[in-house]
Amino acid sequence: MSGTPDTRRRRLLRALGVGAFGGLAGCTDAGDEDGQDPSGDGPPDGGDGGGDEPLEDGGDAGSQAADWPTYRADPANTGHRPDASGPDDPEVAWTAETGDAIYASPTVFDGVVYVGSYDDTLYALDAESGEENWAFDAGGNVFSSVAVAGGFAYVGSFDNGVHAIDPADGTEAERFETGDPVGSSPAVVERELYVGCDDGRVYGLGENEWQAETGAEVVASPAVGEGTVFVGSFDGVFYALDAASGEERWTVEGSGEFEGPAAVSDGTVFVGDRGGAFHALDAASGEERWRLDVGDWTGSGPAITNDTVYAANRDGNVHALDAASGEERWRFQTGAEVWSSPTVAGDRVYVANRDGNVYALDAAEGTNEWSLSVGEVTFSSPAVVGDTLYVGSTDGGLYALR
Repeated sequence: MSGTPDTRRRRLLRALGVGAFGGLAGCTDAGDEDGQDPSGDGPPDGGDGGGDEPLEDGGDAGSQAADWPTYRADPANTGHRPDASGPDDPEVAWTAETGDAIYASPTVFDGVVYVGSYDDTLYALDAESGEENWAFDAGGNVFSSVAVAGGFAYVGSFDNGVHAIDPADGTEAERFETGDPVGSSPAVVERELYVGCDDGRVYGLGENEWQAETGAEVVASPAVGEGTVFVGSFDGVFYALDAASGEERWTVEGSGEFEGPAAVSDGTVFVGDRGGAFHALDAASGEERWRLDVGDWTGSGPAITNDTVYAANRDGNVHALDAASGEERWRFQTGAEVWSSPTVAGDRVYVANRDGNVYALDAAEGTNEWSLSVGEVTFSSPAVVGDTLYVGSTDGGLYALR
């Protein structure tokens, strides 16, 4: 990224719609990429184009209910779209081929699907046909999902940077340079962008510039709610950070590393760890409301409806849990490891497993309404808009089911 630090700060904050750069000096203390190597036991955690002021209206990435404009649908990572139905008895409507594996989860905004590939490219595809609108050279593997907010598409890359891209033509408006890879998906709320980095830091970019240190890589994607950024680290600690300052509000020790994202709703934060524990924590204090041993690693994020939390883990099970008590309402075995985060749309839960199968489960009963094989191995989490489901595969294809 060219220019002085002050110039770079001004440019990135301009991309965030603030007008004066609040800047970071960049990630330092380089770590290794092993925390984001999907060849190991499991993978890492994971618009309306145009305009020079992406967040000029103070919008956030979850403002379009008919879209799926950010990882897990909204900045709180609820993974829930009650207005979408998803497909009934679907077929593959189209497949868009990339040059390498897709681990990223697609996002959908204003008729465009955005997804990154390990061919070092971010793709913008027509949501109806799969036709390529443009392809952006990200300079490194793209594991991060895109957040579309206020006229820009934001994405992290293994090229040690976060990119702000014009959705109209795929040109780069700005790049924030980091010292290590960024596999974390950015969350954008009220002109602020939050993202984790392999250097063990969580970054706030925008009017309130800050950095928060953890003890290891942060591959999880932040959840933002109630003025707080919630994110776990590979140091086995879960952090609640003040969204304006990055100041630590509270921390909780897990039973293992935190790889998948948390979700926050109605004053409670839900997150699983790699030690086999699933936590429900008071969002204000970090006090444990309940904790459940789910038997194996959780590498994905939960989905939340009004009173139910849906979580999946490495043993292939999908769990429906009472949000208030943690009582298990049902369990469904997919037959293979699940790294994909469940998605709730209408009255169904959608999830993909490592065998490349996508399942549609009745949200109330846990019965399998349909399943369909897509590609080889699926770590990507489904995005559901209207009656269409979008999901990526390690065979390099992005699939639209309807």
